[in-house]
Amino acid sequence: MAATGDLAKRLKRAERLTAVQEQMRRAAEWQLAAIRRDAEAVEQDRAALLSALGGDSHGHLFLEAANRRLRALASRATELEQAAARQSDDVREKGLAQKRAELGAERVGELLRRERERVEGIERLDGLAQRRDASLP
Repeated sequence: MAATGDLAKRLKRAERLTAVQEQMRRAAEWQLAAIRRDAEAVEQDRAALLSALGGDSHGHLFLEAANRRLRALASRATELEQAAARQSDDVREKGLAQKRAELGAERVGELLRRERERVEGIERLDGLAQRRDASLP
């Protein structure tokens, strides 16, 4: 019975690990979504600025400021693309870790099931043996 108890504890730990891995994956996905929203906002800013430039002719100072802003937006967009790529890799790794944890929990659960079946079989055999011994004169 001690093996069954140990396996039950291992199963609970494996299930907790699976739950933690799932939470970590979800958090990484939320971060990735936030990065993508930031990138969309930068793109909207860039499009709005380009639209404003495409309209009327503007003074030299405005064009210089717009040029600096466009360069800053391009730089920020590049940073966000890199961050999104890193975060996407992190999401993938968290997903793989979650799958590994789930598989570990399944293996321990299967071991526990087998151990319980083994114990039940032994108990049935013991019960049959005791009845047989009791029926002998």
